[in-house]
Amino acid sequence: MKNIVKEIESKFSNHDDFFIEEVLVDKTAIYLIGFNTLVELPKSKLYIQRIAASSTSVKALFLNLSDQIDVDTEQIVKAILEGELVILLKDGTRNAVVDPIAQNLRSSIAEPKSESPIQASMDAFGDDININVGMIRKGLNTERLCNCSYQVGELDKRKVSMLYIKGRAPNILVEKVNQQLKQIKSDIETIDDLNKQFGQRRLSPVSHLFATELPIQAIHSLKKNRIVLFLDNFPFALVFPNLISDMIRSENDRNFPFVLAFMLRIFRVIGAVATLILPALYVALVSINPGIFRTDLALFVAKSREGIPLSAFQETILMVVIVDLILEAINRLPKSVGPSITMVGGIILGQAMVEAKLVSNLLVIVITAVVIASSAVVGMQNSLYIRFLKYPILILASLFGILGVWTGFIFTVIYLSSLTSVDIPYLKFHIEQEGETK
Repeated sequence: MKNIVKEIESKFSNHDDFFIEEVLVDKTAIYLIGFNTLVELPKSKLYIQRIAASSTSVKALFLNLSDQIDVDTEQIVKAILEGELVILLKDGTRNAVVDPIAQNLRSSIAEPKSESPIQASMDAFGDDININVGMIRKGLNTERLCNCSYQVGELDKRKVSMLYIKGRAPNILVEKVNQQLKQIKSDIETIDDLNKQFGQRRLSPVSHLFATELPIQAIHSLKKNRIVLFLDNFPFALVFPNLISDMIRSENDRNFPFVLAFMLRIFRVIGAVATLILPALYVALVSINPGIFRTDLALFVAKSREGIPLSAFQETILMVVIVDLILEAINRLPKSVGPSITMVGGIILGQAMVEAKLVSNLLVIVITAVVIASSAVVGMQNSLYIRFLKYPILILASLFGILGVWTGFIFTVIYLSSLTSVDIPYLKFHIEQEGETK
């Protein structure tokens, strides 16, 4: 038992929230051991000191504190991971597992604002980085979960925590992220400031980081061999690297049978593709390649555009921009006003533009389908960048018709396939586990 302290310390050497604190009780040195993200250490120390004051000896103290005394190392490690406080004599001859004053991990936990989990926990991350790390530890109590902390910034020092599962996340990935975080000299105020540290993607709408406010999603990413970053005073987990699979797969899907989960993912793929090409297809088929339509369908389209002074491209770009403005306004306005703006912008304004002969009925249907499709993908930032990428394809469609649509779509896929994060392609669906053959 004499080397038990060193053994425990070596097991948790990669956990920056792990503590071993020495205190004196009746002139006898004892160690307090645990995680400060799970244990309220100052209050727990006061509790132990009060019990010590009413105990006749250190042996009596151990008996008064717990009925789990002199357990083996494996049980000690398990207790630490479960958020218990372990007290240990300095010479290692006696130990006890104590129920501590636990960190209140629910004090600042609210329901998610930007994600809607189905048949899953409604807890979301908060501003306190220790609480966020504690929520991950509660859901993933393994000694292989490593936590490395950094103080970054020049004027405003900000705490950053990097979490990964040892033996799952590739060592080369952990080392590169660790090196990048240690080299940060400038202040980190936004996600984009942190994003630039992993390689500047000039004029790119795709981030190196995938933001989620759901602990279950962050834990799922850790199990999938990736790294999770936390910024102090920021209520999101940042998954690195961001992969295209984050757009179509959600941990909530696993609550459904495989067939239903697969169907949901197919719908998200359809939604992403529809967002990219539907407006461009409308312009191409109406103005450049109307011969593709059957005669009766071509006559219907022509009749729907009768009396409209704008070209197909002009009315489409007008509607697309207005809809994107409405969506942005909804995100920025208070929740009490947002639904009203949706009603005014989505129904009254659209109907007024049709009656004023500025846009066709068919275009309103297309744009409505695009708005719904763009909301089908997982993650707000993914929806935003897909909506952004539809504009180049729309412009090419107005110039070259169907050829422009498919050329734009192919170039979009080529562009996305060229993106990498520390040599990991964006279009990769899975990161190999450390030691796993590709």
